[in-house]
Formats: sequence, C-alpha cells, structure tokens
Amino acid sequence: MVHIDTEESKLLLRARALDVRALSKIHDRYYAEIFRYAYYRTGEDTVAEDIASEVFLRLLVGLRSGRPPKITLRGWLFGVASHLVADHFRSESRSSLPNIMDEKDSPQAEAEKNLRHHEVRHAVRNLTDEQQEVLALRFGEGFSVEETAHMMKKSVPAVKSLQFRAVEALRSLLGEVEL
Repeated sequence: MVHIDTEESKLLLRARALDVRALSKIHDRYYAEIFRYAYYRTGEDTVAEDIASEVFLRLLVGLRSGRPPKITLRGWLFGVASHLVADHFRSESRSSLPNIMDEKDSPQAEAEKNLRHHEVRHAVRNLTDEQQEVLALRFGEGFSVEETAHMMKKSVPAVKSLQFRAVEALRSLLGEVEL
C-alpha cells in the first residue's frame, strides 16, 4: 500500500483553487525530480528542461480547466512526464548524447566511455516502454518498488517482474557485460 502524502494532498487542494503560493511550492518541490527523470530518459538537457516545463504548464491548464490531478500530485506529474518522453521519442528518430567526458579522462578513455554510453542508451531504447519506465523510475529517480508500482498503476510483484525482465533484456542486448 502506497502512503499518500497528506502535505501533498493539502497542497493539491490549494492548487485546485489556483493559490499562487501553492503552485509555486509545487514547482519548487517537484521540478528538479521531473527534470532528472526526463534527463535520465532522454539524455538531453534542453529536452529535459522542455519536458519539465511542459509538465507544469499542463498542470496549470488542467487546474484552470477543472481537470486537476485527482489523488496523487506526484504520480500525475510523473505520468505526464512519461507521456511527454514517449512523445519526444515518437517525434525524434534519434537523440543526441550528453557530454559524459570527465576532464581527467584520456582520449581513449573518453572514446570508450562514449561508446559504452551509446551502447547502453541504444540497448535501453530497444526495451519496451514499460521496461524503460520502470528502469527510469527505479534507477533514474530512486523510487521504491511500492512508489513505482503506484505510479505505473501495477502491483508490486508486477513491477519486480518487469524490472527483472528489463535488466535481463539489457544484459542480453549488451552481451552479458556488467551494468
């Protein structure tokens, strides 16, 4: 059973009344998490910023139109972010890789790191949307299995199974290397 944050519930109630302080607090509280999630999924700073901004714009539109999040604000925000990430990949055939070079790396180490990063990112893109989602929530955002299950509207055993299958699929796609 996922615990519903009572502070979040109160904040959502105030946001439904379009309380400016509540809206500001929601943005301050969740923007960084949404950005990290979008960045983990896309690997692009500007795309992650656009997605995070769009999530909060859609929240405002939903609140103004009388279609606000019903129960969990955090789950709603991540659900919107997930849909926007999927939309991004549908509209883009390929995303650019982030700069992952450490200043002390040699050119050979940089090349190997970039190649490895590219291989992993390519392998992740070959997973199902649900497998990508569970990995992003569990490892990208550090959500618990219970939180992930709640956000994905699945049971805890289903999330555990989905995570296991995703990791195994990655291992297979990457040729049994250490992740």
